[in-house]
Amino acid sequence: MAGTIICLGDSNTYGYDSRSFLGNRYPEDGRWPEILGTRTEWTVRNFGKNGRCIPYFLPEITYVCDRLTGWKDEASPVWIWVMLGTNDILHNPQMTAESVTERMERFLKKIMEREEIRKGSIRLRLISPVHLRRGQWVETDERCRESERLDDCYRRLAGKLGVAFTCAGDWDIPVLFDGVHFSEDGHRKFADCAIRELGLVSGETKVCD
Repeated sequence: MAGTIICLGDSNTYGYDSRSFLGNRYPEDGRWPEILGTRTEWTVRNFGKNGRCIPYFLPEITYVCDRLTGWKDEASPVWIWVMLGTNDILHNPQMTAESVTERMERFLKKIMEREEIRKGSIRLRLISPVHLRRGQWVETDERCRESERLDDCYRRLAGKLGVAFTCAGDWDIPVLFDGVHFSEDGHRKFADCAIRELGLVSGETKVCD
């Protein structure tokens, strides 16, 4: 039975179109969370934000924790899909896949302390982001390699914490000239892959694995 998916992400969840100098986003029907909501019976909430890194400081973590109370009252089952880490690697040359994963572990452990998570009212899925590619925003191969290495690091972390895991890095999502942001085709392909691999259509239950 379909429920609610909360998509907690960065600009590639928000739907930022980097071809715009004004910070525009793709139309609602061109962003992967909204596509999922249209093509499946799931209620999908887009909580993407441009430039978001993994919440690290207390106010950032509190922002998420404060919303858990409201999210648990959404149509169940309720899932939070966390797809973050790209900006941590992109904007911090000293960050490695391991240090980014340490930040993610700290964040997930904090929210897993909350009653809504502990009692199963909300479940978590960790998604390793689509890989960076050389482009106007990505000037070194090193940043690309670290984003690729994040797949295995997140996979191990998900196993350690007992949360669901999806590797979007395997989906070969098209990005724009900047090497970072999904193209329009990329958003459609991301939705296609999520629907297929996570069984989001009626009668399938992979999303609850």
